[in-house]
Amino acid sequence: MNSCKACGSASVRERSAREGLRYKGQDIDVPVAFSVCDVCGDEFLATDQIRLNDRAVVAAKRKADGLLSPDEVKEARHALGLNQEQAALLFGGGRNAFSKYERGEVAQSVAMDRLIRVYRAHPELIDELHASV
Repeated sequence: MNSCKACGSASVRERSAREGLRYKGQDIDVPVAFSVCDVCGDEFLATDQIRLNDRAVVAAKRKADGLLSPDEVKEARHALGLNQEQAALLFGGGRNAFSKYERGEVAQSVAMDRLIRVYRAHPELIDELHASV
């Protein structure tokens, strides 16, 4: 557990709340984590909470956009018999793209999402993709 940044107290509790966010003209609800000091009442974010909150925002936006979840991206990649490096080479998106998609750090583009869906539905086409690289 972290100590309070304001008073140094170790009496800090982790809290969570839901925060509204406006995204592409719609309101989405995002869970957020933060810490509260029992001594001075200061509220702050620990490093791990910042990462957690960033992923929650990405997940909420991904869901609002109707994109595949990180687990669905990973399942599709496994079904195609590809490791993350191979998937990035074949589909594009950068060297570490699939690692980031599958960890929920970033959302794939709509175009990437559609491409993954097509190959997930038609795995027999993967050889054509291999031939083009």
